[in-house]
Amino acid sequence: MLAKSRYFSRNLAISYRPGYKVYEFLVVWQHEFGSLGNILGVLSKHNAKVLMTHTQLDEETDAVVGTFYCNLTRADQPVENIRRGIKELPFVRSADYVSTEKSMFDKFLFPVTIWGRNRVLIMRLSPLLNIEKRLGEELGSAGRAIMFREGESYAGETLSQYRAVLGSIPPESLLENVKDGLRATGWGIFEFRTTTSGYEVTVSEAPLLESEKEPSRFLCGIIAGILESVYSIKVKIVESRIDSKSGNVVVNLSQIADDAAA
Repeated sequence: MLAKSRYFSRNLAISYRPGYKVYEFLVVWQHEFGSLGNILGVLSKHNAKVLMTHTQLDEETDAVVGTFYCNLTRADQPVENIRRGIKELPFVRSADYVSTEKSMFDKFLFPVTIWGRNRVLIMRLSPLLNIEKRLGEELGSAGRAIMFREGESYAGETLSQYRAVLGSIPPESLLENVKDGLRATGWGIFEFRTTTSGYEVTVSEAPLLESEKEPSRFLCGIIAGILESVYSIKVKIVESRIDSKSGNVVVNLSQIADDAAA
């Protein structure tokens, strides 16, 4: 397995500062060999400096959807002429553009989805964690228990969607996909390992509030729910803590016997 020395953050805002003569092009095209290179060739031909690009497959139409952020300060043609040049490529279905001078975000992509079919919302981390914090302050242990159970439920529902997409695969392969999904959706970098007494799960870059001394109960519920769904067992939390040196969340769990879970 390829070891990664580091990950790069997925920035949803335009990474290059928007400004005068910076445009976002939206291009929809039928994929064929060299098609992306030909689009970039039109931009390069007219001295459009490509700042960033993003492409994805639209499952409904089997077309490629791409956004291209370009600085046209040195372009030899106005933006409309460049758009027309892209549109004239035989494989291109449509091409559009918008100025990004006063916007930090893209103008064409909505909604946000996972697997191209399930809609998701993106929310800043601290407000979400503060909801859990206030619930615990107002309801005490009952509030924390609610968040834990909701985390379990969230994990179970998510795993059922994974199985629907992936079909019947071994538990180890399913768990690897879950780990990748948790990282891709911002929950952290998870490592699961078996111990003599059950399981130990370590989460680096976990969602945490600076003032918190304990891991999120919702996160702990997610961890328990993943193990329960992947291995068809019931587990309980033995210990959950934030490592004082690394800042990682560490959760130890043990399996509950079937008769005890009944």
